[in-house]
Amino acid sequence: MKKLLVIAYYWPPCGGVGVQRWLRNTKYLLQYGWEITVITTQNGDYPATDESLVINVPKEIKVIQTQTPTFSGLFKKAGENKVPYGSLETNSADSLFKKVSIWIRLNLIIPDARKIWNRFAYDAARKELLTDKYNAVITTGPPHSSHLIGLKLKKKYNVNWISDFRDPWTQMGYLKNVKRLKLTSYLDTLLENKIVKHSNVVIAASRKIIDDLNCSTDKIHKITNGFDPDDYREIKREKKSDDFNLNYFGTLPPESNPIIVLKAVLQLHKKGITGIKMNFWGNVSNKVKEQLVILDDYEIVKFNKHTSHKEAIELMANSSMLLLMINKVKNNEGIITAKIFEYLGSEITILGVGPILSEPAIILQETSSGKMFHYDDLNAIADHIENEYKLWKQGSELALKDIDKYNCVNLTKKLDSILEKFI
Repeated sequence: MKKLLVIAYYWPPCGGVGVQRWLRNTKYLLQYGWEITVITTQNGDYPATDESLVINVPKEIKVIQTQTPTFSGLFKKAGENKVPYGSLETNSADSLFKKVSIWIRLNLIIPDARKIWNRFAYDAARKELLTDKYNAVITTGPPHSSHLIGLKLKKKYNVNWISDFRDPWTQMGYLKNVKRLKLTSYLDTLLENKIVKHSNVVIAASRKIIDDLNCSTDKIHKITNGFDPDDYREIKREKKSDDFNLNYFGTLPPESNPIIVLKAVLQLHKKGITGIKMNFWGNVSNKVKEQLVILDDYEIVKFNKHTSHKEAIELMANSSMLLLMINKVKNNEGIITAKIFEYLGSEITILGVGPILSEPAIILQETSSGKMFHYDDLNAIADHIENEYKLWKQGSELALKDIDKYNCVNLTKKLDSILEKFI
């Protein structure tokens, strides 16, 4: 039997897009004859929880949930709602506790605060390796501190180790707009290089991540995120709403402020197109909320709490248009948010705001699923929304093409071919 050990901090009941990649990979690897054990956290510092995802974990997968210290209790005692996630920016209105804790996180903790879990995960992995034979071990990040577990296992037991980069490490978007000690950045880069050097194989979710990593081309492979066709099989497509719903799903940090889109909708509102609404599901930055509310004179914007993945998929599929925001940071051409693939699976037209010469822009173009606009291209965004609004009024349907390459079934086939080398 082919056996695989996966070490992943984020796993159901954790919610959010970070869970989906390996929840799907493990699901479809079972079909290729892999026996899989997942080592994960028990009640970690999660961006959200989604109990509905637990039922999506195949019964054939052995899941080991280990103890892990968290920072959530400390933040709550300090009057903060939750541990910061997706952004490390602060402003003058933030508490002294938040400012100090984020400074410590940025400058004194390498690579990230989730590494307090590593001792527990390593002990669990060690027990598995001593009691059973595994063909390979996979660590997935973020949090990239999880790769330190793989490095330690590699040195101790000479395992076949694959490090998976779902997002950049030292080039992560939320590190671009914050001040960090040069020494810290230097040490972080050294650690990143060490992980890449000692991994047997490196997997990256985008071309930009590959370019940023100092890695030989024969060692690194691009496997993007994707959509699971099973998620859409029983979707109920409702009758067309009276409103044209421009919807966004997921975390929305200050670097992804969609204020330009609201301005475009307001511009159309003045032209008499009053049926457009903007709806947000997920963790929206307070800074973003404040700016949108101030500008919104016609109750166009509505904020909703994080919802289950199943419900989010159904809401996506019943949207009129889906909004994709790429963080406005340096060197952002390779940022590919995982939601773009679920948007593709929803078969709803996508409005992208970000670098027009980027990997997401290419995906939208090659699949005919939408279009990417620059952050300040107000008139072009307004014209595009108006055109899509008219098509929606006419009942036109989106004609997608070449989206099978982003189907998780096909992506996992590529992953299996990489793993077969370790048998």
